[in-house]
Amino acid sequence: MTGWYIAGGVLAFFLLLLLLPVKLYAACREELFLKVGYAFFSFRILPPKEEEKKPPAPKKKKKKAAKKPSQKSVPKKETPPSQSQELKKKLREIFHYEGLSGLLELLKDLSGIAVGAGKKLLSHFTIKKFDLLLTVGGEDAAETALTYGKLCGVVYPAVGTIVTACKCRRYGVTVQPDFDAPETQVEFEARGQIRLVFLVAYSIQALFRFIMRVIRANRELEAAKEREHRQNQIRQ
Repeated sequence: MTGWYIAGGVLAFFLLLLLLPVKLYAACREELFLKVGYAFFSFRILPPKEEEKKPPAPKKKKKKAAKKPSQKSVPKKETPPSQSQELKKKLREIFHYEGLSGLLELLKDLSGIAVGAGKKLLSHFTIKKFDLLLTVGGEDAAETALTYGKLCGVVYPAVGTIVTACKCRRYGVTVQPDFDAPETQVEFEARGQIRLVFLVAYSIQALFRFIMRVIRANRELEAAKEREHRQNQIRQ
């Protein structure tokens, strides 16, 4: 029975960790500040912490190295292609064998997976505080008024979309012109959180769908190569 109690305690502990929220705090005044917190831990992402400058080490006198006998040059080993190069090569192959429609279909499916996961995460994200103050300024009154109209047409719909997609408890958005200000100023502060279980679940789901779509794309590419090879043999 002791083993069952230990297993139950471990399971309850991990379940508790999954139910704890991941907290986000963002602010922008003179510079952008971004912090992520979980349980008793917090990590500052922006601005990065400045590393402490260590005093320069005393210079050591270099000893003259003895001349070594000349050796024959050894050919350098070829470095394996990076992941970005492999990705570009794969996309070029898909474009060559399946055409533009095949490439666009793959990109559409992959972007759909990312957007779908993002929407699910936003639906479980809770905004506790969202305050945005945008003071529009410019060189002259005409420029300030024109910029003010453009920002009103962009900021209010964008914030409305974000607030609708999330669970928002309190938010405030103000866009105001200041004809004496030489430039536009932004003041922003937001707090939000999402439970870790949703981050883990939807990330695993999106990763699984991504892997399955890539496997399907490889199969379709191999089938297209085989068809082209057969057509070349028939022509010959």
